[in-house]
Amino acid sequence: MKRIHLLSVLIMLLFSPVIMAGVQDTVKVEAESIGEADASIGNYLREQFPIISDDIIKSITDKRTIEKVDKPLEAGGGYFYKINYIIGKNFLLDTVKILWELNIPEFRSHLYQLFGKDTIYIDTWNNVIGTAKDKTYAGHFEAYRVRNWPSWKDPEKGKEELPAVPPGPKNPLGLFVVHYDENSLRYFHGTNKPKLVYSKMRSLSHGCVRNDNDNIAKMKEFLIKRVIKSKDLSSWMDSKRTMSYDFDKVDRFPVRIIYKTYMIDRDEKGLFVELYKDIYNYSNSRNIDTKWNDESLITLSTHENLKSEFKAKSKGEVSEDKIDGLVDYVLKKLDTYERYYVKDLNY
Repeated sequence: MKRIHLLSVLIMLLFSPVIMAGVQDTVKVEAESIGEADASIGNYLREQFPIISDDIIKSITDKRTIEKVDKPLEAGGGYFYKINYIIGKNFLLDTVKILWELNIPEFRSHLYQLFGKDTIYIDTWNNVIGTAKDKTYAGHFEAYRVRNWPSWKDPEKGKEELPAVPPGPKNPLGLFVVHYDENSLRYFHGTNKPKLVYSKMRSLSHGCVRNDNDNIAKMKEFLIKRVIKSKDLSSWMDSKRTMSYDFDKVDRFPVRIIYKTYMIDRDEKGLFVELYKDIYNYSNSRNIDTKWNDESLITLSTHENLKSEFKAKSKGEVSEDKIDGLVDYVLKKLDTYERYYVKDLNY
């Protein structure tokens, strides 16, 4: 039988007056096999931090330390494993603050944990966003309301008299909604058309942000367990009742929606670039409705923008005299929605 010694870790957290960013805990597991221990620690982390990604769990299990221990003869002989996992305390907190950031033309949102002075990347999710007719707007917002098992009314003109779609799997809002924009009535929600969340071009909604149903279910569990502390919503977990809750101020968390038609960053393979279509044609500034959009959050794929970001992110990988040539090559030669590593480009 496996033995997972987690209680001492949780007790230490309860009595720690200050938790500094970057501080880690050691979670000790005893198990008959390493695979059994890895599965147990993964389940434990998903219980503690439901939106944690598989990549983060793998990074934790990859760094484990293992001691093989002989069993005494009176216990039947053989051996078992003592395994230590190093886990950031940010994943073990009772109360958590997050940032949910959507990049509209990328069709993806990025989840971060706000922990002390650190912004810790958690995961990236696919999304469906608004059409050019019914845009999703760029701006700084706060999540302020959640709805469970919602009904839905078609917002199209001429369809006002149609009856609401009742709650359930066929409902276009899915099974859970997170409201963030009190003015334009846009929000994050699930979907009754999950395949669209994984299609290439995803500007298909009436302005709201659709999520994979599994992801919005994880967000529901996460918000109930770790974010909303002013009221106990644990009864919502498996409920099929239609319910709504407006956050107390302390429960609100930031939502940032940007419109950026490129990404320059690096991963374990090196510096990379991705380009995205200007789906709302904001290169023509007359298409930017400043009543709804924060223009400071709109960044287009101009030569100067890419040059500035390559300089900031290259860390010497691209010499100063070659950046202009690299940017010209990127803008003229690369396809949208593909990741290219700079080391592989013949510029």
